[in-house]
Amino acid sequence: MNHNEGTVASTQLVLPPAKPQAALGHWRATAGALAIIGCGLIAGYWQAAAGAVRVWYASPSYNHGFLVLPIVLYLVWERRELLRGTTPMPAPYALLLMVPAAAAWLLFDRMALLEGQQLALFCSLQAVLLALLGFRIYGILALPFLYLFFLIPTGQFLVPYLQDFTAHFIVHGLQLTGIPVYSDGIFISIPNGMFEVAEACAGLRFLTATLAFGVLFADFAYESLRKKFTFLALCVITPIIANGLRAYGIVIIAYFSDNEFATGVDHLLYGWIFFSIVTVGLAGLGLTFRDAGKTAPHPSVAESSGPARRRSIAVVALIALTLLAMPRVYAAYVEARAARLTGTELLLPIVTAPWQRAGEASATWRPELVGLHRHAAGTFRLADADVDLFIGYYNRQTQAGKLISSSNHLVDPAAWTSASWSSTPVTIGGETIEARLTRIVLLGRKRLVLSWYWVDGRFESRTLAAKLLQAKAELMDDKPAAAAIAIATDAPDGSIAPALARLTDFASHLGSLRTTLEQPGGP
Repeated sequence: MNHNEGTVASTQLVLPPAKPQAALGHWRATAGALAIIGCGLIAGYWQAAAGAVRVWYASPSYNHGFLVLPIVLYLVWERRELLRGTTPMPAPYALLLMVPAAAAWLLFDRMALLEGQQLALFCSLQAVLLALLGFRIYGILALPFLYLFFLIPTGQFLVPYLQDFTAHFIVHGLQLTGIPVYSDGIFISIPNGMFEVAEACAGLRFLTATLAFGVLFADFAYESLRKKFTFLALCVITPIIANGLRAYGIVIIAYFSDNEFATGVDHLLYGWIFFSIVTVGLAGLGLTFRDAGKTAPHPSVAESSGPARRRSIAVVALIALTLLAMPRVYAAYVEARAARLTGTELLLPIVTAPWQRAGEASATWRPELVGLHRHAAGTFRLADADVDLFIGYYNRQTQAGKLISSSNHLVDPAAWTSASWSSTPVTIGGETIEARLTRIVLLGRKRLVLSWYWVDGRFESRTLAAKLLQAKAELMDDKPAAAAIAIATDAPDGSIAPALARLTDFASHLGSLRTTLEQPGGP
């Protein structure tokens, strides 16, 4: 009897077997290329890398940076089954993404914005990973690769806004509770005590840590992009509101315990316990809409088109190293050109009558600007009121000394405290600009400070606009000089209107300020 009788013939598609030794060789070549590029990246941009590590160590808001690389390695290891059978397939065209990233780095470098440089470098790194590994492998490892962005210590610019939100949250909460409250910016007074919403109380640390946790949780719990982004939105909103509740709770406990609790160590302990509860509650909420029976992706099948050649990997690596080096080389050229600039002593501008020079600037107030090349300061008087003038001048800017930096302060932060921030129009030499208005406090003494920048021959108070003008001046106009100008006066009994009127009147008599700053060859 014919055993094949009555059966239907069938064919089966068989993929060519993968060549383990060849695939292993390509993986080794790719790993070697990534190692060389990584070393070149760190060596060429050491300042940005070292700056990030220093911030991780110094700032509690970014201590989680030390955990990011171990987490990334674990996420890669977790996806090892999905990588089985895959081979790097270089995608050279992905290197085109490095061109805008290199231009962005050069712009941020001239703006002396370290976190912007770090962002541009990590974007370049993503392009390198895509170009060397190919779209399939990059897609498998997209989450760990993108998680590397948490290495960037960014978000400090949010602190003033978070402080304001927290202060308003406390005040409105106390008003709803019926507790008498008086607020002066970030200072809050109740019948039995005074509180300050300091930078450490702004909640940035909890916000960054919650967001880093949220990305991992969303990958674990959800397949739907809609659910992932919904949970990440909760990870942004929840810590901000929770920090307001925490601060409000501290004031309430202090009020009812007559300041016996919720201060000192109690303050810190209460904060940690509260945030731990919030994090657990957020995770519990996230689990309520977790994707049931989340399925693991199927392992990849070896590419039938054959593995990439090692020569292609070498070419891609060489081009990547060249693109990484180009902006750094041009930046070094610009720095060498600017380093030749020199200048004479900086003099105070002529202030027209009725204002009169009254001597040196107040010893109790002076901006602290890192890396100044020159400065000038003095006090001017009208009737019985004084105004202090300070000018800080930079021939050029570097990471060690730049016009706009978190290390620069309008006041000595160990003594004075900035209570509030706003802007107001002032007229200087017939030109009206928006100046930054800051109220500062020291042991009951209150002062108003008006400040602005001189960059690329223009007056500007907005920090981002000033940084962009600085980049343009150095890259296109060969005018790297910049200055910070601040004028200050006392505001007795918190009288803001008379003090502000005094400052704006003084500014209108600074007609020679631009001429002073634009002297040929530098002041």
